[in-house]
Amino acid sequence: ASWNWQSSIGKHFDGSTEYYDAEIDFEIDINQDGTIGKPITTDLQDFPPEVLPGTSVVNLPVGYETSGLTWHQGLEKIFAVSDEGVVSMMNRDGTELVHWNIGGDFEAITVADHTSNFVYIGIENPDSVIEFDVSSGQITRTFSLTDWMTGPSNLGLEALTFVPDATHPEGGVFYAGLQSTGEVFRFGLSIKSSSTLSSVTFINTLVIEGSHTDLADLSYDPSSDRILALYDSLDRIKVIEKDGELRTQWVAPGTEQEAILYVGDELFIGEDFGGSTRGTITQFSPFTSIVA
Repeated sequence: ASWNWQSSIGKHFDGSTEYYDAEIDFEIDINQDGTIGKPITTDLQDFPPEVLPGTSVVNLPVGYETSGLTWHQGLEKIFAVSDEGVVSMMNRDGTELVHWNIGGDFEAITVADHTSNFVYIGIENPDSVIEFDVSSGQITRTFSLTDWMTGPSNLGLEALTFVPDATHPEGGVFYAGLQSTGEVFRFGLSIKSSSTLSSVTFINTLVIEGSHTDLADLSYDPSSDRILALYDSLDRIKVIEKDGELRTQWVAPGTEQEAILYVGDELFIGEDFGGSTRGTITQFSPFTSIVA
């Protein structure tokens, strides 16, 4: 049957934006397809043109190679890393920018406990996670992952995100992406059971549908309880379930995408153009469809 929606301003046909908006507004599955709003598809979709070209939110220094992004809810700050060993903190609009020049092959960043002052940084070579205290500007410990994940010197750990789990003894699980294979390794790190030990428990490995390599970043979105996976050379964003199952996928704007973050209705993509130019962080908003 062909289901249409009659409103005060005319008839909206099944498949139109207005039709799906009406389903959402009234919380009714009008066409009885099992979905309120636009049907979910795993087919590759174009990036929504209405949010392009996006807005540059910060003026980064020359040589800044944006490699990871995360949001600290407690501090209400965005954190970024440059793969030359710089950690940066800023407001969502890019103001109040602060840098810590630590040194190291930084490729990703995440937050585990939003009531703490810690962020966790993914190191590509040697593959590891460091705990960084933003209140002191010091590295407090290092968790080595080289027993399980090691890639070529420039194709190792490239992506990192923390997925909370109240039933896990450490409060949740770290997902670390290996650029060379696109595999995602899940680990428990002793961040809750100890403030000093650097114990690592390997859980398992996930393969995201499509088995693509060149995985550039991972970002957990608490509003949907899903994970965004960013691919550089593929120019793609995949929204996945926590077990790696593909939910949706989108063409990613830009050319050198290395970092992704979704907070509120704002999508942020960081690009790394190499050491002779400036990396960028671009905001695309409103962008609610990414986590449908």
